[in-house]
Amino acid sequence: MKINLVKIMERIAKKRPVKILVCEGHDERMLKASAEILKKKLAKIILSGEPRLIKEKAKKLKLNINNAEIFDFKSSEIKNELAEKLAEIRKHKGMTLEEAKKLIEDENYFGCMYVYCGYADGIAGSAICPTAALMRPALQILRKEKVVSEISAINDVKNKRILFGTDFSLNINPNAEELAQIALNAAKCVRRFGIKPKIALLSFSTKGSGGDVPELQPIREALKIVKEKEPNLIIDGEMQLDAAVNKFAMKKKCPDSPLKGEANILVFPNLMASNILAHATLQFSDMTLEFAILEGLIKPVGIVGRSTPVEAVRNIILSCAMQANSK
Repeated sequence: MKINLVKIMERIAKKRPVKILVCEGHDERMLKASAEILKKKLAKIILSGEPRLIKEKAKKLKLNINNAEIFDFKSSEIKNELAEKLAEIRKHKGMTLEEAKKLIEDENYFGCMYVYCGYADGIAGSAICPTAALMRPALQILRKEKVVSEISAINDVKNKRILFGTDFSLNINPNAEELAQIALNAAKCVRRFGIKPKIALLSFSTKGSGGDVPELQPIREALKIVKEKEPNLIIDGEMQLDAAVNKFAMKKKCPDSPLKGEANILVFPNLMASNILAHATLQFSDMTLEFAILEGLIKPVGIVGRSTPVEAVRNIILSCAMQANSK
């Protein structure tokens, strides 16, 4: 029986309703997702944006957001406080208070600092703005580990299973150490759901079938690094995707693999491969993106995406609440 990840997130989120700051609060998908989160009491929602516009949009959509806190970051009384703190934590990069005050006028910088200073437990955004607009301040302000990675949950309807892929939008060309950390981050994420991680380091080659070209060396080295750090973790590579998830292909290509064709975490060698496959899969099959989680930050950050359906937006906000309760 397939595990219901959303139900697990809801159960964890309900332990302690945390505050999630939702940027671009006037966006229709953000409003619909927030209204559902509030209705089920899964989190406390703070909508960022012009209050009049947000309320009018909610009324037009017939959404109940009465329990949401709404504020306009542009006129916030704590802007100077956040700017001073931003200048302090970015002082080693040469940031001045004047520069920090300019940046805090940006909704995403304001939001990340708002979370950093403890006014909220997590942040979700980029429903309208590009992903990089939120990722940039998130990495500058909320980064905990050297490598931050995105783990996406994909619902494979045909085979009645959930697959986790990493990462589809962040690390462009990770080296061996970074690939290893991405794999470890994914394992940490999957364990939150009570699932035993089974990781495949993907490639165009399975166990040397592609020769000894330079592109394969980081994957092989990453496997060694992960095994040294977590000897009991089920992981294998380099391998082609079919060998990782299909038992017939596994028996033909790598019969001795500990994954046994049952990988549930797919680690891609670079962003080019992962992003193209992710979009192709969602466009040409009945597989759906359930949500995406960022690992390696001190506070949860939900990257929504400009074309993400409202159901996934809701789950991304929910995942922030779950992460805040899993610390």
